[in-house]
Amino acid sequence: MKRLLLLGVATLLCATALIAIAILLVGRFGDTEQHVLATTLLLGGFGVVALPGVLLLDRRRLRPLAAAAVTAAAVAAALSLVSVWADSGDRVGKAVGTASLLALAGAQVCGLEAWTARTTQLVRRLFAASCATAVLLVALLTTLLWAQPDNAFWSRLAGALAVLDVLLVALQPVLSRAQPPPARSLRT
Repeated sequence: MKRLLLLGVATLLCATALIAIAILLVGRFGDTEQHVLATTLLLGGFGVVALPGVLLLDRRRLRPLAAAAVTAAAVAAALSLVSVWADSGDRVGKAVGTASLLALAGAQVCGLEAWTARTTQLVRRLFAASCATAVLLVALLTTLLWAQPDNAFWSRLAGALAVLDVLLVALQPVLSRAQPPPARSLRT
């Protein structure tokens, strides 16, 4: 399963790059070329977004979360393709936004789970806080996307929450690496 998923992502990335390069170098940039270029970029992008979930699935860790993250990326990619190729309305665009937010939050949590060594209580708390801010941010941005309130406060709050989330994510690997090496015992 792991090999198939990873080869699928690698193939998707290679195909995306080759098609994009060909269109950029020799394309006429008509409607079809724009649709194909958008499709290749979206598939490549969502393939990368799905990768942290694929890694967790491979490691057999937090399988329900990992499967949900990969599924969210696949749904977001499918909806994005519908919006690129079909004359879709505002609701499809909002659905793309919602699925993309879920996919990105899933990628964040899965990526941190897969790569960050939570060696201290502080880093474990930062991980929990970053998961909470990701969920809150998705909820707030999804609400803003669908409700479109006139009050700028909610957009500012979303921006502040996004900055806090980025900080919490960035601090985890930095503080994990900043731990002093274990003390060596001296033998006499």
